[in-house]
Amino acid sequence: MTAINSMLNYLQNGNSVTTKQARTLFKVSNVADLVYRLRNEGAPIYTNRVTNSRGEKTFVYRLGMPSSAFQGYRDSRHTARARKTLYRNAISVSI
Repeated sequence: MTAINSMLNYLQNGNSVTTKQARTLFKVSNVADLVYRLRNEGAPIYTNRVTNSRGEKTFVYRLGMPSSAFQGYRDSRHTARARKTLYRNAISVSI
């Protein structure tokens, strides 16, 4: 099973994953590229910037429900605009 399939299956089970966790779980060095490829395949992966208890900022990736804007852009083959809606809807939270 490839890293792309592994990550998608992991996220489809309702899990979210940080950059550091993804490197370990899926044995990849460039998590952003992995997420980029999944988004190009149409997966609505959202990126949230979080601050952990030590004050370090990192990214958390989760699978979400695609918004109507995302669906519209994806259906009309505007991949870049569809991805941008995922970033625009990201929120900052503390864990």
